[in-house]
Amino acid sequence: AFWAPPPPAEPLFLFHSFHLIHTPLQVPEEWESKFAFLANRERRLYAAMASYMDDIMGRIKKKLMDKGMWENTLMVVSSDNGGPTYWLPGIGYGAASNVPLKGSKMSDWEGGIRVNAFVSGGAIPAAKRGSKLEDYMHIADWYTTLCAIAGVDPTDTRAAQAGLPPVEGFDHSALIVGDGAPGSGKRTEMHHSARALTSGQWKLITGGMEVLEFHFNESMVYGNGSIPYSDYLPGYEGPHVMWRNMTDCSAGCLYDVTGDPFETTDIAAQHPDVVQTLTARLAELNKGIYLPDRGTPDPAACSRWNGFYGPWIDVPPSPEVMRPPAPVADEDIVVV
Repeated sequence: AFWAPPPPAEPLFLFHSFHLIHTPLQVPEEWESKFAFLANRERRLYAAMASYMDDIMGRIKKKLMDKGMWENTLMVVSSDNGGPTYWLPGIGYGAASNVPLKGSKMSDWEGGIRVNAFVSGGAIPAAKRGSKLEDYMHIADWYTTLCAIAGVDPTDTRAAQAGLPPVEGFDHSALIVGDGAPGSGKRTEMHHSARALTSGQWKLITGGMEVLEFHFNESMVYGNGSIPYSDYLPGYEGPHVMWRNMTDCSAGCLYDVTGDPFETTDIAAQHPDVVQTLTARLAELNKGIYLPDRGTPDPAACSRWNGFYGPWIDVPPSPEVMRPPAPVADEDIVVV
């Protein structure tokens, strides 16, 4: 049975993380057949997966409407990274397209970090429906924003007592459900990674991240000077190479992402003072990167639950109850 909402009087926070849209490219055949007009199979599968996800979101919305909850609901739909336009051995094509943005997931180009997102639901004031916000918002801002909407203090006291860094994030509730005017957002810079920073109209990139994505050395947060996927190619066709169209940004590549959101022209040579300022600011922000010693891999994460990955620390001591029942011989089966 599909999900059933709680009674309308109960507060509800529902988080649903789709396995779509991601490799491996898989979708029920009846959904793929709807896109038979697309000759390229990877593109066809990706389109079908997006359509399948859209259908599920529609079913969730209908359940909320049937319960009389939609008019008091804020639905947030957001991706966690740009579309994958790469080809990887053992995986194949990522199958996305970020055009007109440059780059792919696994890069700090706009195509890898500027994502699709929208909000809906009856909680959105009528005057704001159908509008578009140009204000900067980081995915880390959602926690702080949702806490403000719910009237909850975002401070994590337990984490602070353990010596962990404070919660990061700006409250954008006024922009979304309040009377905040477009352009009044509180965030003015985006610390994308240890290698990239956007501040106002300017974006500085100092390198790529492939050493991190493939776990060659997870402590190398600075990556190296070359950033891949410096193109506008789709992810469902093209060369079978892991890293393509590299750009050397070791000295700092600078873009005006307000006037040139597609990152066509590196203007570092024309604005050395901006490069110097952003490089210093990036170095300062990088001092706050939280990179603790995470220990060594523990096989108990999988072995505890009979081959399934799950919690294995501070959980009940009898995982056997989670194991499937042992098969029985045919002669022991009674058909009634």
